[in-house]
Amino acid sequence: MNQSLSPNFSHKALTISSSDKDSEHKIGLVLAGGGAKGAYEAGALRYLAEINFAPHMIAGTSIGALNGAVIASYPDFSVAVEQLNILWDKLGSEKVLHLNSGEIGLDRDKASLFNPNTVEKLLKEAVKPSAIRSGKELWVAVFPALKIPGIDYDHLLGMLHVLAGSSAKWLRVQDCEDDELLYNLLLASAAIPLAFPPREIKGKYFVDGALGDNVPLGALSKEGCTHAIVIHLGNAVTWNRHDFPEQAIIEIRPTQSLNKNQALIAGDITSMLDFSSERISQLKQLGYQDAKYCLEPILRSFTSLSELRSDDDLLKNKTEELQGDDPVW
Repeated sequence: MNQSLSPNFSHKALTISSSDKDSEHKIGLVLAGGGAKGAYEAGALRYLAEINFAPHMIAGTSIGALNGAVIASYPDFSVAVEQLNILWDKLGSEKVLHLNSGEIGLDRDKASLFNPNTVEKLLKEAVKPSAIRSGKELWVAVFPALKIPGIDYDHLLGMLHVLAGSSAKWLRVQDCEDDELLYNLLLASAAIPLAFPPREIKGKYFVDGALGDNVPLGALSKEGCTHAIVIHLGNAVTWNRHDFPEQAIIEIRPTQSLNKNQALIAGDITSMLDFSSERISQLKQLGYQDAKYCLEPILRSFTSLSELRSDDDLLKNKTEELQGDDPVW
């Protein structure tokens, strides 16, 4: 596990309330993408809720964007995490993925392997636009899909953007003027190429933000984020915390692979699409355990430091009291 902690990331930073608008600290939560492996984030967040962590702002990519939307919708972080875990239990009990009938073609109705209706329905049940607009600041990463006149099939064309060196876009969910645009933005971030259709945002088409930025701390960095907890869904070296020297960062990484098998590509793809109840339960438990494993030693260190300071203050006060006493003859 990569357990990164800046010495400036204090226990106060972990427990600071999002109501501290005037605080010098701006605490961020960053949620990586990974399809069904996002259940791991729900488990990790459950531990964060237990230690009274509360972010000021959130950034997410793909499933991290959808998880982040639920978290951002509630003023109370513990309530938000509880609702997120309920949603994941629901995902495990319902058939989330429905294959589109026929073959994928240029017709937009058949531009993806899976029909997105179930995902849309569950998202709209879990995330209310009015709540998210008044909730915590939420940024999501999306990736531009090329648009060629007369051709509606954007996924492979989007891949050309990757080869051409295009980058992901960071968009703030609260800037969406209408409800449909808000949902489309969240669904665009999670539109895994080939699996789900691209989404239109103000005349432009976007797909899964993981193609360009799977760990969008940069979105929060430019907004003045000073401290952040980043929850990863893999251990591949695709992100470097040293690119953010101004932020104090704690990374929570899986202690074991979240892929069901270790086949280079197939293992990752099958794991991203496995929404079975058993698998979700396993991932949630692992996420909780890894977050605890990562953060418990840090919390113990700060508790010990606090106790030492308290003892030092007590000794200092007693010494001053003795110095002020009259001498005994």
